[in-house]
Amino acid sequence: MFSKQCVAVRCFILLAMAILPPRLLVAADVVSSNWNVSETGTNVSLRGLSAVDDDVIWASGAEATVIRSIDGGETWQPCGPAGFDGLEFRCVCAFSANVACIASAGTPAVLLRTEDGGATWKETYRAESESAFFDAMQFWDADRGMAVSDPVDGRLLVVETNDGGKSWRKVTNGIPLARPGEAAFAASNSSLLLGPDGQLWFGTGGAESETSRLYKRLGWDQPWDAIPVPMPSSQAAGIFAICQGPAIAEVDATKPLICVGGDYRASETSKVTACISLDDGATWQRVAGQPESFRSDVMAIPEASPLARALIAVGPAGTDLSHDGTNWTSLSDIGFHCLSAGKTKLFACGSDGRFAQLE
Repeated sequence: MFSKQCVAVRCFILLAMAILPPRLLVAADVVSSNWNVSETGTNVSLRGLSAVDDDVIWASGAEATVIRSIDGGETWQPCGPAGFDGLEFRCVCAFSANVACIASAGTPAVLLRTEDGGATWKETYRAESESAFFDAMQFWDADRGMAVSDPVDGRLLVVETNDGGKSWRKVTNGIPLARPGEAAFAASNSSLLLGPDGQLWFGTGGAESETSRLYKRLGWDQPWDAIPVPMPSSQAAGIFAICQGPAIAEVDATKPLICVGGDYRASETSKVTACISLDDGATWQRVAGQPESFRSDVMAIPEASPLARALIAVGPAGTDLSHDGTNWTSLSDIGFHCLSAGKTKLFACGSDGRFAQLE
């Protein structure tokens, strides 16, 4: 049976169909959408998610957990690496149903790769320092990728690969000194965003400050700049995720950068949960209509989706939608840690092995 709230929403949509113009109907339709939650066979916290397409999806998280689906999340197979019990693999980047790379958050800080669907894994990098803690790993293509760790010896530990994660080398060119206490958050594998021709952006927090920092690199072998972002930073607060949104208007090619975050502690109120940049990350401002609370991931909905040209943000306390990155509307109180998109579908996962598809 439908709840009174459900009936009210349906009545509103029917009324809107009768009186609203088509462009406003799209917004009403988006707000009525929700998550289709399904089982994964695990109850651990899932913080890594990588959709190769609408069918092949990998997820990872606590207790050395890695799971894989080849039917769009209908069924899952455990495929985590043996011998790494207790590690949290909060980053996963998948290339196919058989090939994927994972990164650990904690000690030892290791990177692994599989070529047989997780039946076996090969360790391809191990950080020497106990301070290393991988927060994010992303790939420009099937060969070139990057993983970023908390600071070691006063600077972010950054490693790059040119062979799809089979081997890694440390990057030393021009990374700025970290502030005292500065670090990133391994919450969703989305604090690192890659752009064309080696461009990248990486968000941090950790330091006690009224501003977080965004590291920016303009291209291959270029130095990094550290840019202030008006999102408060502390041991539990800062930038957790960054994405590029669709062009703001049909006549304007500007694609905004949006970062989300806040204070991840449920007992705390986050003063700022989202900021926006209209100049490729050179300057930032707080958005007008903030997500309701701390958010750990943000991304643009796939262009082939019926909900294209919208942005979505998730966190443990709910989900928000936006059409411009500046004004956010609550969609659902179902919580997730991270997002990933196939060709037309958008997926999310979170605590207690939760997985869902946006309907």
